[in-house]
Amino acid sequence: MAGGLWKKLGLSRWRKKIQEKEMTQKDPKTNCSVASANSSEANIPRSEQAASSTTVTPPILRLTTNSPDLLAPAVPPAPSNTATPASLSNTSDKVKEKHPVAIECQALDIGEGPAAGVSLWDRAYDVLKEEKPDRVTEYEQLLSRVLIRALSTPQAANGTEDVAGITNHVPQNDPIARREKLKEIMELGLKHMEDKKISTTLLGREIVLQDAVAKVAGAVEWVEAQVKDAIKDLPYASIVMAGVSLVLPLLKNPAAAEEANRDGFTYVTSQMRYFAAMESLLLPQDTKSDLKDDLTERLVDFYKLIIDFQVQSIIRFYRTRTKNFFRGTVNYDGWDQKLQDIKDTDAALVARFETAMSASSLQELRVLAREAQQSRKVLNDMLIRIRQLVVISRDHLDFARKMDRRMSDADNRTCLRDLQTTNPYLDKERIELAKGGLLKDSYSWVLENVDFHRLRGTEQSRLLWIKGDPGKGKTMLLCGIIDELVKSTPSTTNVTFFFCQATDNRINNATAVLRGLLYLLVKQQRSLISHIREIYDDSGKQCFEGTNAWVALSKILIGILNDGRLHDTYFVIDALDECTTDLDLLLNFIVRESAAHSNVKWIVSSRNWPSIERGLDTTLQKVKLSLELNEKSVSAAVNAYIQFKVNELAKQNGYDSDTWNGVRQYLSLNANGTFLWVALVCHKLANIPGWEAQEKLTAFPPGLDAFYRRMMDQIRSLDDVDADLCKSILAVVSVVYRPITVDELASLVNIPSGASGNYRALAEIIERCGSFLTLRERAISFVHQSAKDFLTQKASGETFPSGIRDVHHVIFSRSLRVLTNTLRRDIYSLGAPGSFIEDTKLPDPDPLAAARYACVYWVDHLHDWQSSDNTKHPDGFQDGGAIEDFLRQHYLHWLEALSLCKSMSQGIFSMAKLENFLQQREITSQLPNLIYDMRRFVLYCRWLVENHPLQVYASALVFSPARSITRDLFKQEESRWITTGPAVEDDWNACRQTLEGHSDWVTSVAFSPDSKLVTSGSNDKTVKIWDTATGVCTQTLEGHSGWVRSVVFSPDSKLITSGSDDRTVKIWNTATGAYTQTLEGHSGYVMSVAFSPDSKLIISGSADMTIKIWDTATGVCTQTLEGHSGWVTSVAFSPDSKLITSGSDDRTVKIWNAATGVCTQTLEGHSGYVLSVAFSPDSKLVTSGSNDRTVKIWDTATGVYTQTLEGHSGSVTSVAFSPDLKLVTSGSNDRTVKIWNAATGVCTQTLEGHSVTSVAFSPDSKLITSGSVDSTVKIWDAATGVYTQTLEGHSGSVTSVAFSPDLKLVTSGSNDRTVKIWDAATGVCTQTLEGHSGSVTSVAFSPDSKLITSGSVDSTVKIWDAATGVYTQTLEGHSDWVRSVAFSPDSKLVASGSNNKTVKIWDAATGACTQTLENHMLEGHSDWVRSVAFSPDSKLVTSGSFTSRSGNQDYSIGSDDRWIMRGSENWLWLPPGFRPVCSAVVASTIAIGCLSGRVLIITFPTDN
Repeated sequence: MAGGLWKKLGLSRWRKKIQEKEMTQKDPKTNCSVASANSSEANIPRSEQAASSTTVTPPILRLTTNSPDLLAPAVPPAPSNTATPASLSNTSDKVKEKHPVAIECQALDIGEGPAAGVSLWDRAYDVLKEEKPDRVTEYEQLLSRVLIRALSTPQAANGTEDVAGITNHVPQNDPIARREKLKEIMELGLKHMEDKKISTTLLGREIVLQDAVAKVAGAVEWVEAQVKDAIKDLPYASIVMAGVSLVLPLLKNPAAAEEANRDGFTYVTSQMRYFAAMESLLLPQDTKSDLKDDLTERLVDFYKLIIDFQVQSIIRFYRTRTKNFFRGTVNYDGWDQKLQDIKDTDAALVARFETAMSASSLQELRVLAREAQQSRKVLNDMLIRIRQLVVISRDHLDFARKMDRRMSDADNRTCLRDLQTTNPYLDKERIELAKGGLLKDSYSWVLENVDFHRLRGTEQSRLLWIKGDPGKGKTMLLCGIIDELVKSTPSTTNVTFFFCQATDNRINNATAVLRGLLYLLVKQQRSLISHIREIYDDSGKQCFEGTNAWVALSKILIGILNDGRLHDTYFVIDALDECTTDLDLLLNFIVRESAAHSNVKWIVSSRNWPSIERGLDTTLQKVKLSLELNEKSVSAAVNAYIQFKVNELAKQNGYDSDTWNGVRQYLSLNANGTFLWVALVCHKLANIPGWEAQEKLTAFPPGLDAFYRRMMDQIRSLDDVDADLCKSILAVVSVVYRPITVDELASLVNIPSGASGNYRALAEIIERCGSFLTLRERAISFVHQSAKDFLTQKASGETFPSGIRDVHHVIFSRSLRVLTNTLRRDIYSLGAPGSFIEDTKLPDPDPLAAARYACVYWVDHLHDWQSSDNTKHPDGFQDGGAIEDFLRQHYLHWLEALSLCKSMSQGIFSMAKLENFLQQREITSQLPNLIYDMRRFVLYCRWLVENHPLQVYASALVFSPARSITRDLFKQEESRWITTGPAVEDDWNACRQTLEGHSDWVTSVAFSPDSKLVTSGSNDKTVKIWDTATGVCTQTLEGHSGWVRSVVFSPDSKLITSGSDDRTVKIWNTATGAYTQTLEGHSGYVMSVAFSPDSKLIISGSADMTIKIWDTATGVCTQTLEGHSGWVTSVAFSPDSKLITSGSDDRTVKIWNAATGVCTQTLEGHSGYVLSVAFSPDSKLVTSGSNDRTVKIWDTATGVYTQTLEGHSGSVTSVAFSPDLKLVTSGSNDRTVKIWNAATGVCTQTLEGHSVTSVAFSPDSKLITSGSVDSTVKIWDAATGVYTQTLEGHSGSVTSVAFSPDLKLVTSGSNDRTVKIWDAATGVCTQTLEGHSGSVTSVAFSPDSKLITSGSVDSTVKIWDAATGVYTQTLEGHSDWVRSVAFSPDSKLVASGSNNKTVKIWDAATGACTQTLENHMLEGHSDWVRSVAFSPDSKLVTSGSFTSRSGNQDYSIGSDDRWIMRGSENWLWLPPGFRPVCSAVVASTIAIGCLSGRVLIITFPTDN
């Protein structure tokens, strides 16, 4: 059998060497074999010299031990800033120190000296060279280049070299000599790199990089350490590692490193010890001969795959450095699949032979795999930091920044246009124009004020707060100050300003303030735009909008303030009291930044609000200027303003001297230092002839309130119709939640039919409302905030004669009316169902113009109405009432409109508010059930509809539960898209929301103590904060340079702490998103963090096997707790702050005294790593989750575990107690969250949805949040949400699907080893075919639809009767996985392709193999055969190494697996749980196999 194996491998020459045995002698001291130094075959391993064919392993990998030191990472995690070869050393030196005899013995086992014996790696190299001579020859020529380079003058760093003409210096026939030559080449290549200087070019300009760049953040040292270490301990490592010396120069060039196939190269490089260990751990000396032959063949194939991958990687790495290499030898596509093939083969080998391995060997193999993963993570982190650590000479810094950020004038203009919400220059001009112009005498007094001089003249004074009552002229005062600063400061000084206005939602929020200030700042100092472009180039306009805008903009402005290029700068902000959104954030920002920068001055104004005073009082650099305390100066300014205005009136209306004096005197006596009163009176006088001006003066009483009262009297004096209309308008404008347009007003007030839609007529009606309102660009607002205050407070009886609630009801009812009359499907005529909201253009005219306000706020007005008089509106909440009628007819139309209005979050709030409102009123109709279902619907589809409005009629319906009321109501909409939909759950399950936004695994989640927020940490190196109610991501916190492993809120919700693979703990401000401290001290990954209940301390557990306690305020590490012998994976404080618990890879849970740091208990019982621990709320219990698939509950006093909760089929990754102590929740990689009764240990619920990494209860115990490897966060209802069912389907990932030719059936194969048959019309599973002993990889129907064939990992092909489900034939003959199967068109033959690179043809009737196709088409397949197919006449078979998803010109699966496409258009969005692993398309029907085991069958109308 062995001889047959060697022949099959084409390795007869090796067998000949084995047979030519050489005598060996025994060393009596060590009892080890020692090859004779004079023997011509001294380098042949003893295993090949004896009858047994046992293969020898390299020394370090033959060791098996339980010593913790031997399990240390081969490459420990690098420091955050640098990574030297010393810090990246492996365990071999430690092993040699502790076990010198064992090491020496095994070293002698393969022979002393540099030339070690022949290995399976040598055999694999020779086989590869026989199969791919051109490729290996090119590789050897590239290696030979190193020899030539070492012996000659090196070429320029950026030059190219002709490889084709280089002589091949690698020995061709002697494997030992070849290995030595490869080792020599490798050492020369490494030496050549030591002193090499590196330069790079940006747009034709050479920039010399400093040492930090040349070292690429430690990446080169990592590779050098790997190579040297491998050579030292693995004699045959040079076979795989020799080409690394060619890659090092490219790793030192960031651009080249990005272009190269870095992922695969680093994977194989870091995995070398693991790969080499397989030879000894899978092939121990006592392996049975038949098993050994099988495994040897597989190992040679596997090693050949590895060598080939590394050879191709080297060639690809080097492609930009050579001129004439053989491009035909390497296919540059499919690198991910090539790497995946290595991983799959590795897994298959271990799975196939793990039963023959000892437990210690299996454990050692796993440890080596883990070490390789750590090492790989180190390099990946270092490479990511390339750009962060690039240090370019100072002379070229500005140039590099500009080039990298594409600083063209056109791009800058686009950026500024997107940044601008308003132009403060124009706002200033508008304000001055509206107030009759800026009069210097009205503000000049402040220029001589001592407080103003103190701001300008001293470095210590950096903030001037001008405060005063309404109408005192603060805005015009600031206009004058701005003009003075522009005029009197050097031309390089920046003067930026912003005017807040409460009634204009463009300029009444903190985000708008920052946008305005930044806009003017970069207009004045253009070079600062680089700070904006840094974020804008990645995110576009959206970085200035939405929930994350404040975080992004504040970071940009902070970056500018810290930029040494920033000139002296003044920031002027008017009317802080009219910043109605996030004023606290703005105040905090001003206070913090005014204290930090001496070259920046702030001037702000506001009313005398205590809240603003408290906010600004925290800074010592503040100067306060009160207008009331400067009454004399203000009065003089008002008098100057009066004289100016009376002169204007005199000229306009022909005043004589008496009238002039009379008007001036009246205004001066009654103004009381108030500019606004003077302006309002003069506005009225402008419409009164000069001859009656004095007579009318008494109609304008002194003081704003009296003046407003007079205007109300004038409205009352109108005829009844006009008076009622004006009062209705004032009432509505006073109550609405934002300023409304004239179009919206016409829908909320009973406007006369002749005026509705007539802008001029509506403007005249608004003019009749006294001087309360002003109209600008179709938007209605109050002339001043004091006018609104008067109407809603002092004149509320007249403004709201039936009470303010009645006005709310009027607005609510009219809102429903306009929505009912306006909304319809595809109101913007988008057409394409996958239309993206950002690509939507506003139609002209806008069909939603009159309904926008109603669309967003109708529920708010219903809520604020809350009339207790049901007799007035008796049917509003009954079945068939106005609310139910609207929702049943227009709910989906409303959601579409909310998306178009970019107000989906407000819609979610509205549905929650409506549901709560109905619950409080104890409504007995069916309306509450309808609202509940509709709220679940919008929570489910929020992200989708928010981004793709028309998918509310498609995917949102198709994938909602079958018995959803909403789905049933609008089934006619669904039928327009889908003929046959996929099988889905019957009812809403416990998952309330799925939060998408992370780009990698979510590793940790936590609720805020008030349950309003969720925070999540991810392998994408970010922390996100989510709004629990809406599912919106409110902030993304960036700063970690490694995976974020753990996140948690402080008990007061003000802080978040996070632990990361970058070995740091960060503390973040929840409100601002800025990190306030970075805690450094751990020498390994930070795996877990927790706050103490009083928020004063933070604990962190690390891969360095320690726990650290930190002072939250100072960031100082106060204690380090040592005792675990493995990674500390989880830590928690007890609620009473007295204890700390920790879980570890050493399989124990420890309890520590928090004050002394002493370990009081070590809890043993788990048989696997402890992955998560948590205290009960009363501190008496600890729960722990482990990869032994159990949850344990421990008594903290005794250390005894009181319960073991079993039920998970995978590792338990996270556990938590409910705050009420009644429940325990656990998350697992078996794709479930379980809820357990803490008292009885009974599992009360199983929530299915994704592979879970972290779980947490909300403080009220009603919700559970979970994070997953699918990059999502889910929020579950713990109190009432019962997972109602599991859809019939596979229990493993679906690997293949196929239609029957008659389109009546679909078949699917799965990793659960079964084949299923589905009814294509109904989606019902009709049969489950069992018989394979391994995963099913491929399925196909016969052309007559009567038979099914399937291929499997068990190396067999089965033929099944489609009607009975019985397998009629099992076709055996492949020696490896069967990857693809197909019937011939006449159903007589079956073709199968396998991992052994052959295609077999079988007789379907007899099961006989009629042909085996190999070595055809030049050299045959060099990779696994992944696809086979017959020609229509059954005479030919084609085979391929890779397959693509099936599709046609009509329907297909999109490249990102998120969409079903029709042609080139996105058609139907696929939710995360429904995305394909495989798919098949026939005509307009698509079958999709999912990772979860689901099989979806979707048929589209042919005339769609």
